[in-house]
Amino acid sequence: MGNLRDERIMRELSQRELGEVIGKDQKYISEVELGRIIPGFRNADTLARFLGVPVERIFPCFTRTSRFPGYKDLMYLYSLGYDIGVYEGAIRELTTKEAQNDG
Repeated sequence: MGNLRDERIMRELSQRELGEVIGKDQKYISEVELGRIIPGFRNADTLARFLGVPVERIFPCFTRTSRFPGYKDLMYLYSLGYDIGVYEGAIRELTTKEAQNDG
């Protein structure tokens, strides 16, 4: 997880300061930077947003396999206040397929 460390150092933040962003201690951030712990997506996303970088830049394990977000991803983004209107057609199609599979 060298990328997290690099981003943190560029912004002159301590591990303690970065840990406070997600409610963790300095030891946790140290373990993440050493690759011993992979944070859950929410913590990874919160750290990335705080640092102003895409989550996959500091946590490659969260790289998308598709150019388009899935339904759960869209709902998560919607819950964060993002405008997901551009994906309305995709959402309609996904919910229609789900309804057909359930029926």
